[in-house]
Amino acid sequence: MTPLSSVRVNAATERFYALLPAHIRGTDAANGWALRALCQVLAAGSAEIDHEIDTLYDAMFVETAPEAALGDLAALVASELLRPLPPGSGHNARAFVANTVRYRRGKGTARVLEALAADVGGFGSVAVEYFMRLARTQNLIDVRAERPGTAYLVPGTTAARSATGFDMLPRLVDVRSIARAAGRHHVPNVGVHLLRPVVPFFAPPPGSVLTADLLAGVPLARPWPDGATQHPGYFQLSAQPGRALRLFNPDRRSQDDIGRVIDTDLPDRLRRLPLHLETDELRHAALEGRPPDLGQTPWFDLSGQPFTIFLSSDGANYTRVAPAEIQICNLEAFPTPAGARPAASKPHTWYTGGTPAATRLTGTRPIRCGFDPVTARLIVAQPAAPDPDITHVRIAYGTGTGREIGAGPQDRNTSDVPFDIIDKDGLAHFVRIVDATQPETGAAADSIRDVHALDTALTEWKDHGAGKRGLIVLARCDREGAAVGAVSIPVAIHPGSELHIVSAQWRRKVVKPGVPDNPKRFGYIVRRDRRFTIDARLRVHRSVDPPPGGRAGVLVLDGLELTHGLTLRARAVSRLLIRHSTVRAPGGAAISTSAPLEGAKIAIDRAIVGRIRLDRGVPATGTLTVTGSIVSADGAADPALAATNLDACLNDVTIIGTSSFKSLEATNVIFTAAGAVTRSQSGCVRYSSIATGSSMPRRFRCQPDLTLAVAAERKGSALTASEQSATALGVTPLFLDTSLDEPTVAMLHPLTRDAIRLGGENESEMGAFSAAAEGLRMANVTSLFEDYVPVGLEAGLIDDSRSSAVATRRNVP
Repeated sequence: MTPLSSVRVNAATERFYALLPAHIRGTDAANGWALRALCQVLAAGSAEIDHEIDTLYDAMFVETAPEAALGDLAALVASELLRPLPPGSGHNARAFVANTVRYRRGKGTARVLEALAADVGGFGSVAVEYFMRLARTQNLIDVRAERPGTAYLVPGTTAARSATGFDMLPRLVDVRSIARAAGRHHVPNVGVHLLRPVVPFFAPPPGSVLTADLLAGVPLARPWPDGATQHPGYFQLSAQPGRALRLFNPDRRSQDDIGRVIDTDLPDRLRRLPLHLETDELRHAALEGRPPDLGQTPWFDLSGQPFTIFLSSDGANYTRVAPAEIQICNLEAFPTPAGARPAASKPHTWYTGGTPAATRLTGTRPIRCGFDPVTARLIVAQPAAPDPDITHVRIAYGTGTGREIGAGPQDRNTSDVPFDIIDKDGLAHFVRIVDATQPETGAAADSIRDVHALDTALTEWKDHGAGKRGLIVLARCDREGAAVGAVSIPVAIHPGSELHIVSAQWRRKVVKPGVPDNPKRFGYIVRRDRRFTIDARLRVHRSVDPPPGGRAGVLVLDGLELTHGLTLRARAVSRLLIRHSTVRAPGGAAISTSAPLEGAKIAIDRAIVGRIRLDRGVPATGTLTVTGSIVSADGAADPALAATNLDACLNDVTIIGTSSFKSLEATNVIFTAAGAVTRSQSGCVRYSSIATGSSMPRRFRCQPDLTLAVAAERKGSALTASEQSATALGVTPLFLDTSLDEPTVAMLHPLTRDAIRLGGENESEMGAFSAAAEGLRMANVTSLFEDYVPVGLEAGLIDDSRSSAVATRRNVP
């Protein structure tokens, strides 16, 4: 019986048992609950029947039908069959089936093609009918006077939009097929431009003046250093010192039947010029006493998108910065002279009245900060004396990623992590809620209490956590470094104990009148909308030696961003789990050991990790499991992953750099550089891309092996060395970015061959984003074009996802 069934049976038992008179229930309790057990047996069948009836009723409606029943509903409307997506992709055919009739009513229109890409693929997209972009045909017979052959250079966004779905430059005809030969500007061609990144978003709370406790879900910016110098008022949003963070516009597509997609709707990189033009217009309109002219839809809306800045001079009280008070600027490099600050106001001149009696007027509007959305760096305006300077900055924002991995605001709740924190079955809890805005409660020896700092929680865990499951809940998007005079943060692990350090919301238990209370329940951990930064190296060590036959403790890191990585001391843990975290130490080892591992199990799940060094000393034993993650050398010398003495299991992983293992089981893995396995007689590598020069165990449906075999079969003889090299080069994975500082790191480039994009298990893509199944979703969208594109026209998908290098060129001016 599944856990869900047990819940239903228990609920039915309670309802059934409550119908009995109180004196009978009292007698039953005194005699060992035999009657209650009988009621549970009787209730089990009733609960199952009720469940089946509920499921059958739910299956009648597409909004509530389980996925297994969607096929029946699709058959009712003769919906087209789609390729099934792998579990965990986060997408299904529900929206497509629900809207099939609506699609058919609008068949042949660009609006429907956009809706198909959104519902079937989950992509932000815009459909372009290319005949509308033609200036004239190649033979110049059909000259269109309304489409002149000159570019529109005002207000300056033409270059940035070039080759995208919003490119309005007039072109001559291109007679190539859009689906087979990448042609575009031709009368029968329709292009569906899509953007693949998803944009997790830290949402701002409403209000203009807020206390710090209301901004728990808004990340705290750190100082932006100029080498060894820190200028007052200089801040950056990236957790890594001195690095940039690329901001994205969140997905704001309309759900109505009429509206077409415009550029402010799509989850794309933010550019400086459009935001600068809008903030300037807001200032000018306020001074001139007129409504602002913001075009179709403004970039800044009332909900705080695409970003919201909060400033504070004391860290306790924050004020929201209005868009008109932001000066959009370029902060790729430090301003000259060093330490320069924006002016506290900006003048504006305008004229009223007609000629020749026009009146010249001037005014100024306050500027509170200069901000660069391309690098997420901010400089606060110089305050007027005697006002205090700004010392704390929080920014609600979104950034792109191929899939929601690493530290971020995404929902991380799953059935295998604690949610309902309750003492039962002899398991004692040690709970510390770290929140600097709340008063400290209780004493150090208490099971649960509020503290102000992670350091305090770790100290109390060391003193009072033996034999318990510890839960340190970091309830704010804050940052904490090492204590004064220290270079690392020690984490003591007790033998046989389990410590979770989690960035999450803490929901306190609420006792309501008339509702029975469980005194052993502490509260609930909700893993979303939080990301805590630890700005020092974690040094994990054992508190005492385990007893004979005992095991070391367990450490779980969840939702954290570590800027200096972590080190495992000798026999510190029996198991280390890092999930939904970003662990980096650019130029060094993000995860390392100071002594040989002794039977430890290291697991990394949906994380972004820098260099991993687990090969210190011999003999070392243990296992390494990595799933849905990116591993990179991160600016250090190779290898990116050194686990020479460990048995490794990799699933859905991209390794940017060389790697080494004792033995290996791998599925859907991209090895961008040579990988070495000591015991190649055991293990297997499946559906993976293996770099030249690798020493791997037996392979199953890997690249470039499959492509080389096909090429040799076509040739009818063995390939020469140069032919093998050229053939393997054709199926080499191409990435938009390979730096961990970039949001599109490890995302496959549009030029990547289908051998990689659809070469994973169940036709998913290889690498860290295999579960997202982008290739399958794109194939599903493409398969519908024949039914939804008018006769004589041809449609093709065009991937507008841009690398950071391309985006940088398009940010000029």
